[in-house]
Amino acid sequence: MLQPRYRRVNETLIVLLIFASAVVAGGQSQKPSPTPVPLSNIHRWFDLEALLIATRYRDIDAASGATVGNSEQWQMVARGRFKFDRKGKYSVLAHVQSGNTFTGGWDNTGLGTGDAQTNLFLKQLYFDAKPTRAIEIQFGGLAITNGENTEITGYDNDNFIMGERVSIRVPKKLYFDEISITNAFLGDINRPSVFRRFKRLSDSNYHQFLVRKQVTKNVGFSADYTFDSGVDTLRQAVRVKLPKAKIVDSVLYENYERIDPQPGYGFAVMAEKKVTPKLNLSGGFAKVSHVMLNSDRFPRGERIFLSGAYKLTRELTINPVIIQAVGPLATPTTPRTRFEIIASYNILEALHHYRIF
Repeated sequence: MLQPRYRRVNETLIVLLIFASAVVAGGQSQKPSPTPVPLSNIHRWFDLEALLIATRYRDIDAASGATVGNSEQWQMVARGRFKFDRKGKYSVLAHVQSGNTFTGGWDNTGLGTGDAQTNLFLKQLYFDAKPTRAIEIQFGGLAITNGENTEITGYDNDNFIMGERVSIRVPKKLYFDEISITNAFLGDINRPSVFRRFKRLSDSNYHQFLVRKQVTKNVGFSADYTFDSGVDTLRQAVRVKLPKAKIVDSVLYENYERIDPQPGYGFAVMAEKKVTPKLNLSGGFAKVSHVMLNSDRFPRGERIFLSGAYKLTRELTINPVIIQAVGPLATPTTPRTRFEIIASYNILEALHHYRIF
């Protein structure tokens, strides 16, 4: 009987070997070229949707002034789809990532606070069926859909659930561009491996009904009702593009209302600006009223935030982030100041650029 840590490694290696085999097979007969060329023999069966590695330095100070985090971390994300038919109407999607919790997508390097971690987990694995353009059915280890809400007022982007989702896209008949209904189990938040959560497919404690609409070319919104282990929550978000504005390019307003139990309200407003073709800036203000499974960057309290993304090359991006709490905080250990600088390398972009995949 394999020990748990070795079993987790084997689970990840199976998926990584699939990714690696597809990449190698795709590159055997190709010469480097700056112009991507489709490799029909590979893409008939397999689509690699994401492949990146990243590292970040983060420094987090609590309300008391104590340092609660000062470390260098690393991240890997790999996402691929095996297609049963040429058009990809029926497929199985797998998502491998670092991070060992529901809200964690990073592992410690051992530099600074925290012990070194080398775990990769198959966090999502599900069957996806699109029998028609109007209907999509997903079953297995899924991610939560936040609509236009970000992980500030929605669920953390590293999340995972076990269950099924039906999405309907008939805007000419039903007005909304998308109507999504999810029934699933949300739990085992410290068990990121999908293989350890398959038993939860028969359980249910999470239900979501979501609608999304692009009203005009510049205005889009979403709204959803979520039941999560006895907690009823409404969420809404609207994104407005301002193509003629000189100060910002777009504004996003998002909020949530926790209905029952312990009612509460939270929101975030964020503006984005493309300063140069290589530099994007974003910033805003957020208020979170409850402890939730949202981004760990935004615990309870009020915060201002600013981030940038600068593309050094088409593959390499530098992303500094500063988040500062304002006003009183819940406890002395609640984070007040958080600084991060992230360097990410998009391997998939490099593979496309050199015609390897």
